Order: sequence, then C-alpha cells, then structure tokens
Amino acid sequence: MSEITYGPKGTQIIVVEGAKQDEEGNLVEGSRVDAVYYLGYEDANGTFFLWNVPASEISNVTDIDEGLQRGALKQEILNTLPNTKVSLTQFNNLSIVGQIVSAGSYTELRTDIEDITPVQSFIEDMNTIADELYWWKDSDYVNIVQENFAETGSYELNPAQMAEFLTKYQLSKEEYNGAIERATNPIGYKDKKAQYYDTIKSDAQKLGGVISDAGAMYLAEKWASGKYTSTKVAQQLNAALDNYSPFTMDTGFANAVGDVTKVSTNETKVQQLLDTYVPKHLHAQFNIAEEAGNLRNKGGYETKLIEKMKDVRFAQYGMYDRDIAWQNIVNNYVSQASNIWGVQASEDDPAILDAVRANNQTEAIQKFRQIGLDRGYQATVNSFASDMADAFGTGVVKSAGYLEG
Repeated sequence: MSEITYGPKGTQIIVVEGAKQDEEGNLVEGSRVDAVYYLGYEDANGTFFLWNVPASEISNVTDIDEGLQRGALKQEILNTLPNTKVSLTQFNNLSIVGQIVSAGSYTELRTDIEDITPVQSFIEDMNTIADELYWWKDSDYVNIVQENFAETGSYELNPAQMAEFLTKYQLSKEEYNGAIERATNPIGYKDKKAQYYDTIKSDAQKLGGVISDAGAMYLAEKWASGKYTSTKVAQQLNAALDNYSPFTMDTGFANAVGDVTKVSTNETKVQQLLDTYVPKHLHAQFNIAEEAGNLRNKGGYETKLIEKMKDVRFAQYGMYDRDIAWQNIVNNYVSQASNIWGVQASEDDPAILDAVRANNQTEAIQKFRQIGLDRGYQATVNSFASDMADAFGTGVVKSAGYLEG
C-alpha cells in the first residue's frame, strides 16, 4: 500500500472523475480517463479543506511512482491510497451544500514547525480562527452563508442578514469586520495594528503626555479588532493621561496601561489669567491644575473661567467696575509707588492694596511718600530733603556779604 506523505493521519486524495481544469483553473467536463486531484482533510468541526494537486505532482505528496500518468495514475491512487471518488456533478453539489473550503494549491502550504506537516499547520491555524470566529460553528450562520453562495456565488451576508446576525451575537459591524480580517488577512491585520499603535503614541504626545507601550498596544488591538472606535480610543487615551478627564478607563485598559506621564497643558495659561484678573492674595481660591483640566476638556470654558475670576475680584474690590481687569486697576498704583520709593513695588504690598481700596489718586501719592519715609527708602528721603530745601533755603549766611564794624 502506498501512503500520503504530506498530511496527518486522516488526509486523503479526492478524485474528481471525468473532470479537467480549464485555463482559469475551473473544473469542466473531461474524458472518462481524466481526473482532477485534491489533497483533502476534515477537521474536528466537520469542515473539509481541499488543496489542488496537479496530476504531475501527485508524487510530491505521496510515495507513488512519479512516472505514472492519466488512467494508470488514477487507478493506482484508487487502489493504494486513502481516497474518495466523486463525479464532477457530485463535487459541485458538495461544494454548495457541505462545509467544503477550497484552500488553494498544496504548494501554498508552509510550516516552520519541526515534525508538523504543512496540512497540520494549516488546520491548527484554522482551529484557532474558529475559536475566535465562534459563529462559524453556528449551523444557522453556516446555512445562511451556504444559501447565499448557492444563490449569488458570494458568501457575504446581505444587510438584513447582517443586522440579524449582529444582534444575535451582540457585535458591531466593526467588530465583525475586524474579526474576519484578523482571521483571513493576519499580515494586513498586524500592519493595521502597528499603524494604530503609532497613531496612539503620537496622539498622546500631542495631548502633552506619554502613554506606556503596553497601554498603546492594548488600545491598538481593540481598535484594529473593531471593539473600539477611533472615538472610543481617544476617550480612553484622555482618561489615562488627564486627571480631570470626563471619561473613565475601561477595567481591562486600566489594568494594562501601567505608568504614564500625565498631561499638564494650560496650567501656564490659567496662571496668566489669574495674574490678569485676580489679586495675588486671592489666587488660592483657584486650583490651577483643575482649571487647566477644565480648559482642556470643556469647550468654551475659558470665558466661564474669566467671568468667575471677575466675580472673585469684584467681591473684594467692588469700588471698580466688574469688567475692569485687575492688572489695569493695580498697575497704576504700583507705578506710582515705585516712582516715589525708588524700588519696584509689589502689587500685593499692603500699602498698594490699601490705596486700591481707597480709590483716591491724590491721597495715594501722599500716603506712598509717608510710607517711603517710614520705611527709609533712600529715594523718598532724598526727595523730601530736596523739597524742604526748595521751600525754606539752606539756613546759612554767606560770609562775603558781611562787613565787621
């Protein structure tokens, strides 16, 4: 007895009698001695996979003499190898109503695993796919797909079938498409996931933070699989990097993300607004980090924050119009005091704040002079002495104008 050398136990040769292949590889009617051969294997789920084997290459997958041709070859296969013989009509009917998958040419089978045949490697891959695409084991789904193929030549679901299917399995269309791509185009799926990973890393940087490699890979996988939309990814990224995000991390992502560099964007801007609208001694009423977070995450929040700052200033300094910025109020007094004292005055100096509350320019100048003298500012002391000299003279009589006797 001969044996098949290209597959695990259970692999057989499918002999389609009276058939031949045209130039495009389609099966057509042939003579009585013609036959088309397939390497066939049935997996644990009842799906039968076929790989086309040209008659001239049967010796590549079996130990049959390579010199045998046509009728002699067919007879040797039927007599010595595990096989199933079908007519062209039977084969076509089986392709429509049975779980038969045409898996291409046997030469496309590859394995890098020692002691595992190419067929075994392929079947193991298909079993993994079947575990992920669990609906492939659902007879209702298989029947719909087979009916579609019989009627239209396409395995795709129509819109109504797709809607019913997605509802039954609680899937989004993106999840379904992602799963199909992962199963049928693993290289393309891997490339897409890598692109999404780079995008997530870049987006984190644009936000002003840094996402961990593990966190970025988790989001990329969810995005590529269709389980997360691009919007969902952006929300999860925001939740991970921003302490004041309006979003919450999913449990799986929270467990995967690890350490990240948080976002602090807009804190400088909040400080600038405080300096413009609020006295320094009232700055503590504002949480800079929190207000920066609000600016990042709430549209139009800057206007609301400015109004809030105006209210805080107006509550303490209501003698000025509410819409006048604090800097416009205090800078005039700071400038006056600095000129009188000869040193740079600070806006939170009690003397400045008292002058602001009094809201009297003439009185403020007088008080700044007195405070300068009290504090011993040299410029104020010198100015006072000069003013006294101008008013009363030096009090010294010149000798040149005095004649004795």
